[in-house]
Amino acid sequence: MGETAPAARNSDESIWKKAAANVQPLDDPHEKRREQAQMQYMNRIPRAGLASILSSWIYFGYSFKCLLDAQAGGLAGTPLKVAWLSYALQIGHAIPPGTPHLLALSAMGKAKRQPLLRLNGDVAPTVDIFITYCGEEIDVLMDTVRATIAIDYPKDSYRVIVLDDSVCANIETEIGKLRAQHKRTYYSKRGTKPKTHTKAGNLNHGLQFVSTLPGGASDIVAVLDVDMIPSPHWLRALVPHLLVDSKVALANPPQRHYNIPDRDPLGQVMDILFDVMEPTKNATNSAWCCGTGFVVRRDALDGIGGVPEESINEDILTSFFLKAAGWEIVYVHENVQWGLVPSTITTHLKQQKRTCAGIVSTAAALWNPRAQTMTPEEKYGALFPAFAISIAVIITAVALVGLPILLMTGAPLVAYSTNAQLRRLSILFLIRFLAIFSYDFLATKAANYHLGLLGLSVVWTIPFQFMTLVRFALSVVTGGGVPLFTPSGLNVDVGAATTLASRMKGALWDHGFIIHVAIIASLLSGVAASLNAASKSGNTQLIWIELFTRAGWPPIFLIWSTFMVDCWTPLSYSFSPPKVMARSTLVDRDPKTHLAYPTRQAKDSLRIRPSQTAAIIELLYCIGACGLSMYYM
Repeated sequence: MGETAPAARNSDESIWKKAAANVQPLDDPHEKRREQAQMQYMNRIPRAGLASILSSWIYFGYSFKCLLDAQAGGLAGTPLKVAWLSYALQIGHAIPPGTPHLLALSAMGKAKRQPLLRLNGDVAPTVDIFITYCGEEIDVLMDTVRATIAIDYPKDSYRVIVLDDSVCANIETEIGKLRAQHKRTYYSKRGTKPKTHTKAGNLNHGLQFVSTLPGGASDIVAVLDVDMIPSPHWLRALVPHLLVDSKVALANPPQRHYNIPDRDPLGQVMDILFDVMEPTKNATNSAWCCGTGFVVRRDALDGIGGVPEESINEDILTSFFLKAAGWEIVYVHENVQWGLVPSTITTHLKQQKRTCAGIVSTAAALWNPRAQTMTPEEKYGALFPAFAISIAVIITAVALVGLPILLMTGAPLVAYSTNAQLRRLSILFLIRFLAIFSYDFLATKAANYHLGLLGLSVVWTIPFQFMTLVRFALSVVTGGGVPLFTPSGLNVDVGAATTLASRMKGALWDHGFIIHVAIIASLLSGVAASLNAASKSGNTQLIWIELFTRAGWPPIFLIWSTFMVDCWTPLSYSFSPPKVMARSTLVDRDPKTHLAYPTRQAKDSLRIRPSQTAAIIELLYCIGACGLSMYYM
């Protein structure tokens, strides 16, 4: 811990000192057991990341040598072109999943966890809690407001402010009814037409609004998304990190969700992000604001000119500018808020597109004068996500089109000059695959998730994210600024249609999922053409080698099989939507106070674990195929 933080704004210096003196480490046996269980995996993840990177370099390096040897031995024409394109495709496909491996490697020897703290007693700095609203369901808003009013924090030390960017007429009336429970509950509306990207503007309006209230602005600003129900100990868990370390400007927790359908068909669980990647970033002093549930010093926020409005991902940009101003950000790995994921496939897709555009747009903001004091390492950390996402989307989009064409040529997808080279290639690939599989295993165990390759349930969104990048680039080039997004909560899903025919029409035509039918059909045609070319060999050994080096080549098999399975996701989801539980059944509600908190079952990670069948099939295929190749060669 650093030195005790100084007082800010209206709090007396003695209040911050007394509050800091009442901060104690959390003494919770359950949390200690959970931390010990997680850290036994987290400590191994950097080594798994290193093994994945090294084995990839060795495999691709030897593949390059084999290509040159085959070319020197007479390989030419279409087979040579297909072999080189296949090699390029494999390298491109390895880049996106290699990003977390690099992140893990950067944490080698730095595995640590932000200590869990508690602020005890009735002395505490003042907090303005902003709840941003933009037209979502009113009962969702009211549940969040009620839970926020009821938090365990000195009543005179916090205010609850609902910032309304909607066109609803009765929100102020509903909020007014709650003032009887907590007189320091306020409502403010700036009268701007709602657009999701203006959350930053709404927050800045809130900063101005609280300055006009009696006593002026509070020492700390806390932000909750409209759907995020805070735990009673929320502020007592986060505020201490600002009290005990004068360098920390912002402390933020993970986002948890309680309405994810059983088996998580759309891959909406973000536990890998919040249980593995964010703690890793915190260990390397590169934690970011996660968008909701965070607390931040008001002076630090004012020092960077308020919440940045240059990007629709205002949380990430706020992090960059705070770091540029010399502040630190910490990630507190404790569950203190529970919210909602988009309950429909179309709103989920809109969220994915918004996230993609938002992260990329943050890179352009690094040329903002407020970012000029960032160190080269900080700018690299800011640019890297934008670069990684852009490259991943572009490469995968090209692969979705190019892979079927390569398969349709019927040519071998791997070049080698001797059977011994092919055998060594198989061994090196198997080592690489097992290294990556080990990383995935450790990451999923650390997150208490199910075994699986972490890129699944993302590929089907790539065509839409690619178009988002194109529109974003055109908008920047033409001077149109950042593309706008309507609030995801205002959309209607194809799954709401009652008949199969209407759902098919909505999925295929209205929402563009016909492209996934085309991708699956082209991949099936390519695989059939590749297998047909292999079957023309004379004996069993030759047939096996021909199959193995075409559509059955394990690196290529993993790509086309993943593409096919994942592109089926939006179709199966639309034709046969999963059962979505009514929100009222996912919360325990007090009949007197109407306070609602997610049920234990709704929060149960075991309920939402996806099937591990695909991961097991991939593992068995790679081991079996490589083993047979050694036998026949």
